[in-house]
Amino acid sequence: MRAKLPAMKIVGSLNRSEIETNPLVAWQRGRAMDAMLRGSLPPCPRGVWRLTHAQMNVMDFERQLAQATRVNRQVASQHGS
Repeated sequence: MRAKLPAMKIVGSLNRSEIETNPLVAWQRGRAMDAMLRGSLPPCPRGVWRLTHAQMNVMDFERQLAQATRVNRQVASQHGS
């Protein structure tokens, strides 16, 4: 049985122009983002570990933070900041 979702409601008057409506341009932007992300994720350590779920979450968070830092540097260097 499908759950009934409430109708989407637009709140506020901010310009939403950052959402790309042209599918081809959106696809190209996605490909560019994939290219930036491909090399930015630090390698995952290999092997078998005995960790709690919370410890694994911390490791994942640290890897994601390192990836975000690298991507931000790439974006800043492309925009000349």
